Amino acid sequence: MERLSLEKETVHIDYTREGIPESVKNFRPSVFRDGDNYHCILGSDKETAVCGSGQSVEEALLDWDHAYQDKTKK
Repeated sequence: MERLSLEKETVHIDYTREGIPESVKNFRPSVFRDGDNYHCILGSDKETAVCGSGQSVEEALLDWDHAYQDKTKK
């Protein structure tokens, strides 16, 4: 099992604010900044982790929500 490693700047999120998808509010994935991009991740290995990314925190959270929804449909 290969572990994911993100040694980037951690972004603190207010998971209670309006507009945050319910899945993000419930699971509170970690958000990291890497240069001009943001990455959102929940899980510790590539097989089970749910990841999202975008050019803003909001885009990363929405991308993570889409990845979560896709993974739960399987």
